[in-house]
Amino acid sequence: MNFGKYIAHRGLHDISKGIPENTLSAFERACEKGLAIELDVRLTKDGRVVVVHDMSLKRICGIDADVKDFTYEQLCAFNIRDTEEKIPLLSQVLKLVKGRVPLLIEIKRGHGPGVLEKRTYRLLAKYKGEYAVQSFNPFSVLWFRLFASNVTRGQLVSKFRTKSRAEYVTRRIFALPLVWKLISAPHFIACDLRTVSLKMAFRAVDCNADLITWTANSRELIETAEQFSKSVICENFPDDFDFSSNSFED
Repeated sequence: MNFGKYIAHRGLHDISKGIPENTLSAFERACEKGLAIELDVRLTKDGRVVVVHDMSLKRICGIDADVKDFTYEQLCAFNIRDTEEKIPLLSQVLKLVKGRVPLLIEIKRGHGPGVLEKRTYRLLAKYKGEYAVQSFNPFSVLWFRLFASNVTRGQLVSKFRTKSRAEYVTRRIFALPLVWKLISAPHFIACDLRTVSLKMAFRAVDCNADLITWTANSRELIETAEQFSKSVICENFPDDFDFSSNSFED
């Protein structure tokens, strides 16, 4: 699957322009620029698939609680980052994008085995556009390998130290090529730029997987990332950035 050279991280967002991450306005802006879209999905209390990165609502909505503590109707009462934007349903995003650009959907953790994967695929199976899924959890990727093998799937990789020691140790284990070969069998590896190396690129090739890098948030980092990977997940594009070379054609 070809995502093009640049993938808009959580949509083409710019809070200085009143366009927050993972919102319909950020996704529409990415479509207008011809950029593939990376986004994140989670489940609400009533089992709806919503597009939001954090488990907690604190950073984006100022609410000291988790997404899973609210029904979708209750979430609609909260605005994102002092704008009129709301947390969207995945179904709303699919209706908006309508196959104009490829979608790269991260399956977030915090749900029972297979629950989010199954509900996400139920929506995607009806979608006419191109899409792929990815996750840090190789067992999430395994679900698609076993039950939706037609879906392009990716293994997220990062060895960068996190605040949670347990999460850091888990990510180190999931970054092992043996895990990719035995469990997730990904079509692509999506590697943290703080982790990427020539060795990592060769390991992806050894698994017969493409390499994507994330997240380049400056012109310099974008240029560096392009040396390693076919596609780069980016944000904070300069206003004069040239997207003309971006193409989804093989």
